[in-house]
Amino acid sequence: MKQAQYLFVYGTLRRNRQNQSQHPFLDACDYLSDGFMRGELYEIDAYPGAVASGTELVIGELYLMQDPERTLSALDIYEECAAHFPQPHEYIRRELPVSLPDGQTVSAWTYLYNRPLDGLARIHSGDYLNYLQDKP
Repeated sequence: MKQAQYLFVYGTLRRNRQNQSQHPFLDACDYLSDGFMRGELYEIDAYPGAVASGTELVIGELYLMQDPERTLSALDIYEECAAHFPQPHEYIRRELPVSLPDGQTVSAWTYLYNRPLDGLARIHSGDYLNYLQDKP
């Protein structure tokens, strides 16, 4: 039996707040729970980037991937970190611990920002959807 593989998303791939619909890239995924990872969140250019450093939290959603190979392959292209994209990639895919509201921790794939943070605005709440909602 194959081991379950999880995906953690924290930005534009999160569910629509009005109707809870999933992003089309996540069609082969089952939403499990909200969750968080340790790190910091930044606004890049009308989309966020997380780094796995610091003591803050990045808020997002945890999914169970039904077809991990297909999902991750499509997301590698979407995030421009597939092998054919020029280096250095803007994002890198890493497996990191994600904490759930019930205290459980799972290892999940996520996409981390992979360029210098100079001049980027930090999203102190760690929650990109709240940040967008509160933005003037």
